[in-house]
Amino acid sequence: MNSEKRGHRSGALVFRSTVLIFTLLCIGVFLILFQVLTIDGEGGEKSAYLGASDFSLKWKHSVEKEEWEEFFVVQETGILLTDTRFKTFGAGVPSDAGSDTFIKDGWVYMTGIHRSIGKSLFFRTGKTTEHRITVDGQSVELKANSSYHITVNHLNLFQALLLKIRVM
Repeated sequence: MNSEKRGHRSGALVFRSTVLIFTLLCIGVFLILFQVLTIDGEGGEKSAYLGASDFSLKWKHSVEKEEWEEFFVVQETGILLTDTRFKTFGAGVPSDAGSDTFIKDGWVYMTGIHRSIGKSLFFRTGKTTEHRITVDGQSVELKANSSYHITVNHLNLFQALLLKIRVM
């Protein structure tokens, strides 16, 4: 075989390999799903967290003026309330939520709650409640007296990147 034929064959092989790799990458962009946590506020603000595994909501109780915090895990099936902590134990607080209740550093902790919330969580901030959300360690103050909607979605890489670009 002469060198011209060998060069043509190796060039065709490289071209076919490149096309195959490109095709597989394109398929992957549309088929591989990523977990995305989105937070929509009534004022049109929107945040998206790719691969978020947990978040917490923290606020000041409107009557007791003490901090409360609830901890959530983001799962494929939706949002799961796992733990809560608060400063004072008063009327309306369940005494049997979760598998363990203890006091640490001035907080009352209730752990092992494991209550399924579903794929979305709606809540409203108060005028003086100073709500904050913390997603994977990143904390954001929420607007007072506003409604919020947290959802768990599974998007392909293309959709996830478009969403992330839109909320920037």
